[in-house]
Amino acid sequence: MKKKNLIMIVVSSVFLISTLFGKGPTSAAAARSMSDAEALNPTISVININNMAYWITKSGGGTTSGSPNGEQVDYPIFTGGLIYEDGMLWGCKVNDGGPQRVRVNGSTYYHGMKAGQAIYDADGNVIGADDPTNHQVWRVRKDWATGDLSTDAANFYMETSSSVSAEQIANVKATYEHDWNNWPAHLGAPYNDVDGDGSYNPATDIPGYPGADQTLWTISNDIPKIVSATGDSIGYNNTSAQIYGADPIGIELRVTMWAYAFGASDPLGNIVFKKANMKYVGLPDTPADATLDTVYFTQWSDPDLGTFTDDYVGCDVDLSFGYVYNGNRLDGVFNGIYGLACPAGGYDFLQGPVDNMDIDGDGDVTEFLGMTSFTYFGAGSSISDPSFSYAGSLQFFNLMEGFLPRPEYPVQIPWTDPATGEETKFALSGDPVSGSGWIDGVQLPPGDRRLVMASGPFNMVLGDDADVVLALAAGTGLDAVSSVSVAKYVDTYAQYAYDNNFSLPSAPTSPSVIGIEMDGKIALDWGSNSSAVSTTEESVSAGFKFEGYNVYQLPGSGSPLTEGVKVATYDKVNLIQNILDPTVDPLTGLVVDAAKQTGTDSGIQRHFETDYDEIRGRPMSNGISYYFAVTAYSYLPDNAGSPFKTLESGESRITVVPHDLNPGATIGEEGSYGSDVTVTHSGTANASATVTVVNPYELTGNSYAVTFSEQAYYLDLEGNWHTSEPAAKVGDVSPSTVTGVANTAMPVGTIDLVLNVNVVSPDYNYADGVSLTFPEGTEINSASETSGGVTALISDNEIMLGNNSAPYGFFAGGEVIVVNINTPADFPTNAIDIDYVIIDDGWAQWWCADTSVGGGGQCETCEAYGIGEDCNGDILSTAINAEGTCSITELGYYVQIEKHWNLANTTTGTTLLEKQTVVSGGDLWNGASAENKSKLHYNTAAAVTTDGFTVNVAGGYAAPSDWYGWEFETTYTGSDGDAIFDFGSYAQHGWAITAMAIETYGFGLTSVDYLQRDIQIRFTGEFEATPTTTAAGVVYYPALAEGGSWAWINGSRLSPLSDHPDPGNPGDGTPFRIKIPFEVWDMEAEGGEQQIDIAIYDRMQSYVSGDTVYSFNPYDRMYTHFIHLPYQEDGAYADWEGNLTWNVVWWDTQFNQGDVVTFNYANPLQLGVDQFTFSTQKATSSTSNVVEDVNVYPNPYYGFHELETSRADKYVSFNHLPSTATISIYSLGGTFVKKIEKTDDGSQFTRWDLKNQYGYPVASGLYLVRVESGGNEKILKLALVQETQVLKYY
Repeated sequence: MKKKNLIMIVVSSVFLISTLFGKGPTSAAAARSMSDAEALNPTISVININNMAYWITKSGGGTTSGSPNGEQVDYPIFTGGLIYEDGMLWGCKVNDGGPQRVRVNGSTYYHGMKAGQAIYDADGNVIGADDPTNHQVWRVRKDWATGDLSTDAANFYMETSSSVSAEQIANVKATYEHDWNNWPAHLGAPYNDVDGDGSYNPATDIPGYPGADQTLWTISNDIPKIVSATGDSIGYNNTSAQIYGADPIGIELRVTMWAYAFGASDPLGNIVFKKANMKYVGLPDTPADATLDTVYFTQWSDPDLGTFTDDYVGCDVDLSFGYVYNGNRLDGVFNGIYGLACPAGGYDFLQGPVDNMDIDGDGDVTEFLGMTSFTYFGAGSSISDPSFSYAGSLQFFNLMEGFLPRPEYPVQIPWTDPATGEETKFALSGDPVSGSGWIDGVQLPPGDRRLVMASGPFNMVLGDDADVVLALAAGTGLDAVSSVSVAKYVDTYAQYAYDNNFSLPSAPTSPSVIGIEMDGKIALDWGSNSSAVSTTEESVSAGFKFEGYNVYQLPGSGSPLTEGVKVATYDKVNLIQNILDPTVDPLTGLVVDAAKQTGTDSGIQRHFETDYDEIRGRPMSNGISYYFAVTAYSYLPDNAGSPFKTLESGESRITVVPHDLNPGATIGEEGSYGSDVTVTHSGTANASATVTVVNPYELTGNSYAVTFSEQAYYLDLEGNWHTSEPAAKVGDVSPSTVTGVANTAMPVGTIDLVLNVNVVSPDYNYADGVSLTFPEGTEINSASETSGGVTALISDNEIMLGNNSAPYGFFAGGEVIVVNINTPADFPTNAIDIDYVIIDDGWAQWWCADTSVGGGGQCETCEAYGIGEDCNGDILSTAINAEGTCSITELGYYVQIEKHWNLANTTTGTTLLEKQTVVSGGDLWNGASAENKSKLHYNTAAAVTTDGFTVNVAGGYAAPSDWYGWEFETTYTGSDGDAIFDFGSYAQHGWAITAMAIETYGFGLTSVDYLQRDIQIRFTGEFEATPTTTAAGVVYYPALAEGGSWAWINGSRLSPLSDHPDPGNPGDGTPFRIKIPFEVWDMEAEGGEQQIDIAIYDRMQSYVSGDTVYSFNPYDRMYTHFIHLPYQEDGAYADWEGNLTWNVVWWDTQFNQGDVVTFNYANPLQLGVDQFTFSTQKATSSTSNVVEDVNVYPNPYYGFHELETSRADKYVSFNHLPSTATISIYSLGGTFVKKIEKTDDGSQFTRWDLKNQYGYPVASGLYLVRVESGGNEKILKLALVQETQVLKYY
């Protein structure tokens, strides 16, 4: 027990120390010594890897002999105390035949447990406990072999980091090594099962709590009888009786404490976690049917926060958090000695025992309890410590149940909340920050407090065990009260860690930064190291994903980020910008939400350039050191319940000094930072490659090529990609009106059913809709018609595409329907049978019916074609739906065909980048590329740096689907007014998917080589001024013989082609040649521009008496298709229909002779056709002895200059020095002062510290400086005006 009454000592200073440091500093306040044996088998040890030092004994109890404060827990580490002593207790009602019904044991000031495990006989019966001398506190640290253990050793040996000895560090390391190699996993000590075999393998598994940076472990028991390994009795020690007078129960307790190596600014750096495993093993004479009921597990603590006589305690029921804070505004230890605000801290029941008694009545006996009561007492008050006798057990049992300790159990008096007047089991549950509710200080003044946190009740039978998990969390605000706010905030991190099974997130890896020094400016590059970039950006830690970079300028090389200026943020373009996280408000000390990261969706960039000094607010100057840091930060998208949403990496610091080129160094015109390298394009694509220099000093001077490739990937059912097709092939079931195949699909676990609609309709009817019915239980995820021309409606296992609203149906045949379903469990063993109905739109029946009944009135045409009904009303054909079943039996593979670009160093034959999918600043696959080689190329500025430059490709791979624009020019100077043109295409008006003739006409070319060529229309002709009237009374304007060209006319809509008034018409309805007033030219034909042909279809002119007809209608719609063959006047081509390319709809063609219209078709990137080549200019450096530009700064020197950091750091700087030089300094009278040898260190600078050859400061005056290099020489004059100085030694 700690001393309750301090003995008055005559020497008042000793009394003062005792008062300030709690119950008195340890008697071993001098540095601790330890023998080799003790170093390897410590009886006490400490968790000290972060901002807290937490000691424990090998019996699992507390100790005050570890800390120089004479306390168990110091916080912050190396400052004052937080906890004088704590321990874990349990209380219960015992049914083992013993005389005591209620028993309490564990550890407070005395320890009711001793080190060691229970020993069993061959039948599994407890026969005693192991010898405590065989045991120790076990401690491991995962970086023990390579980490810096000086701080650890200094804390352990009560030294400072500067005074700790190498021997002490070696002792600590030896302890870690011993415990690492002899970890007692066989006794239940935790470990990371790396090989996953369920047993501890020292060669591969990692000792300690999985993922923790430091772990401490003990095992103890309350079994009095001590036996040897063979079961022989070798002693007896009833430790239970020495604490609160209760008989032993037979408890084995395993305590694991662990922590994480975060800094003091991170909440996790202010937490130690503790897990206790309590097993009811019984005593040698415990009956087999023994039970423990109404068991409570309790965290007891005597917190002494700095000065122990001015403490308050309290609890937060929602957080299960019991804590201590200072009762006075200032604390004698923290404020008085360390100049710190007084912290606050406490315990959180992260997990209590299992609620196997269902105390909340919800029927769930598997959930964990939290803190079920919080009580306290004050030393020397009416609510004081329980007695150290059996009465103390009964008093503690009352506290555990949430009652006043006295009178002792079974009499129970509840606590009464003075703020509400109601009974409560949670004393002091108000909020000291707001001053609301029941808070400490109402009944007792500040003093020496104890707190008791209990979790229970629960039951145990012999052999049961129970786990509890706690955290000791602390924080510091601006004062005692705001520290409570911070401590609770820190505790939320403890809860987060527990909720995530202690799989804690880590910040991104710090970037690898290179400095680039230029004339009057600097640049930073952290993209050249591709492996470092990948490590930083690709790692996902507990859901935290890389989000961006921050660039800071700092006042000095050692300045913290808080003193710097954030000069740039480069973040992903994803609408995640300001990220708010709780932080300590510097004005109030309270925890508030504030912007931790301030992104702008600027896009990722891995280089930074500036010529401006943000610290001093002016342009940069050559020769001055500037300090920068670059960090990476991550974001947690799914952040519900998380106490934080962003983590920032440690900073990568760098010092850069702007300067012009060193003597002998050269950089080419295209080799400077940010310049674009000249790129040569061979090929036809409307595309470009931009090569930008990021690091001039990494340019190789080699040649490079950007080429293009294609790769097909096949997806299997498990979601794996293959570059060769697996063995199984796709098959379909036919003949059927609907045929289909099944392909693997994304997401994994689904398949795509690709259904082809085959409309067979002799009466020219289309189908209004298609109805599909799938087997019962089919889970349909999506359905669509691939052209997007009709909507799919899904209802359970049925899909309806289109409708039955005759007479203009959508389905003409050839449409493709894709249905994604969850893969049936029995497929492809059993077929997927889909019933279909194809609904006839009845177009022929409507078109042929008389107008009097709402029909189309085309009975004569219908008679000719034998459809619908004739003019007598006789039925020639009827509308009949098609019905059937499509049976899909075989599984195919989803195929993803990707086009890539690749970068190669053609000088060395090395591939630098391959299978890149970012084109025109965007990923063509949106991150879904099979190999995802461009996953870090988020945007143009995020291009991967290689050999000192970045590459971006702009263009596209897709063949054109239509013209993307047209251009107009003219040589016409007449007075007929401006031309009027209006063009379209079947695709633009929704009549076809594309404007390619293969889709709009049914025949045509598909070669990109032809489809990408621009087509020019040259209006070189004109119509006859005087029309001709035909015998049929049609007024006809043919084209003039001069100019224009001949074309094929192959159809008309409003009148039969056989009636066309052109004299060249054979009159049999077959296509014929017709003169038109323009020529058609292929502008990108091989060998140069080439005239080609055209086919026209007259959509709007009719050929009946009185009509006016033009050979090419200038006022209304004409349909055309270009014939991509060299022009022949007679049009005698072997297959002109097979050489059609593009459809154009001419809505208005009111031209003037001399007009030129050019239709632009996109030129895609083509494999084997397009290539970009370039070479870089390597920076060179040669030996130079030129000294003519050497100068000195500042000159004159007036006592100091702004770049000096202290009076002990006086200097002038020489610049423009060659790689090696000798600087000799003389007084004006010729007296030698000092010689400085400048070595080849890659810099053009060196300093003189204004001291002579003997190390004394030189006097004010004029000095001569002789600079020599390779036989060259320069003389400088330097004026110095020194501050007044008094030398200590002469």
